[in-house]
Amino acid sequence: MKAGYENLNINQKQNDLHIKVLPTTKFKTTTITLKFMAPLDSKTMTARSILSKLLVRATQQWPTDKAFNRHLSELYGAYVNSFVSKFKDKHVITITLELVNERYLSDQTPLFEKGLNLLKEIVWNPLISNQSFDNNFVAQEKALLTKKLEAMVDNKSQISFLNLLKLMFNEQPYRHLASGQVEYIADITPETLYDTYQSMLLNDYCAVYVVGNVEEQKVKSQIKSYFDIKPFQFKLSHATPVPQRDKVPQEIVETDEVDQAKLNMGFKLPVQFGDRQYFASVVFNTMFGGDPSSVLFNEVREKQSLAYSIHSQIDAKNGFMFVLSGVSTDKYEVAKDTIIAEFEKFQRGQFNEEKLELAKKVIVSQRQESYDRPKRMIEILNNNILLENDLSESDYIKHIQNVTKAEIIDLTKHIELNTIYVLTKGGND
Repeated sequence: MKAGYENLNINQKQNDLHIKVLPTTKFKTTTITLKFMAPLDSKTMTARSILSKLLVRATQQWPTDKAFNRHLSELYGAYVNSFVSKFKDKHVITITLELVNERYLSDQTPLFEKGLNLLKEIVWNPLISNQSFDNNFVAQEKALLTKKLEAMVDNKSQISFLNLLKLMFNEQPYRHLASGQVEYIADITPETLYDTYQSMLLNDYCAVYVVGNVEEQKVKSQIKSYFDIKPFQFKLSHATPVPQRDKVPQEIVETDEVDQAKLNMGFKLPVQFGDRQYFASVVFNTMFGGDPSSVLFNEVREKQSLAYSIHSQIDAKNGFMFVLSGVSTDKYEVAKDTIIAEFEKFQRGQFNEEKLELAKKVIVSQRQESYDRPKRMIEILNNNILLENDLSESDYIKHIQNVTKAEIIDLTKHIELNTIYVLTKGGND
């Protein structure tokens, strides 16, 4: 699936082999991460979730849990894990290996190369025979995922957030957890998982990241020799659409056996990752509900005692903000009106510069703390896939620090409250 280099734009970014190396002397370990990205699709997410766990359990060379774990311990206690996530309009399988940097070993073990060998085995030689994954492992991972997803039904906070997404996005795959849906698990077999695996190898966009005390060019050439990573275009579709409705915001109240009402709100943000309004949205979210210093935390929870818990979070890559709260079942109407009133104060510019500057300091501090963790550094690096030109760390901080009060006011005037979802006690509808 090789692509040409002509006619490139922000939605078709050609980046040759996407191998990014971040040399640093901060850590005694080296972290190697592979990210396999496919279009977000309700039908494939569950199988990809199970596949991600199978790949890091056993391989042809180490065909049992015991053999696989013994090999990790032989690599000075190396650690391998995998997870799935949503990234813009993609479903991502992330496989990460952390191992001691060989510079800090007393002997001359070529640990980095052994780590690459292990990753190569995980990706290209999983435990497959006759185009089928191991029956026992598949059964175990299906049972584990079923248990995990079913447990969410009992978690009223999680289920109410998923209900908000369902109402806001209808049939869009964005509404689902990256780990999938219970109803798809039964139909997954060792044979269908082989097809899922082949699709990952043939069709996914693969990005590789390395963080540690390493030589950049040497590592890049090693990875190229170990992995058959093809250069091809990372295509972005348009942002996840929110269905048009006659009445916005739509408000839905449902009842269940709950100790406290769950009051959740979904907003549409007019932002695109990396543009000026994107940075304004990051600052606004921190001021509004994204930090203990925020308005929602102080006004709704502390001063008025309307909420046991409340915060806002943004998915600015897709242009959404969510306010999630737990409130007294007899106070959710007051809490809802208060949240909306606090939001409208921002639209009128009723906030001071001190709050704005404090939010910027919080963001910059959290960003700098991210560089104490290799995995967070890799997630930050991966965001650059969405941009025509990579965003440097100093530029990110500069953009945050340059956000003005006028930009926050302008942004909030264009934010739309789309959906209000309440889960409360029966009889309180």
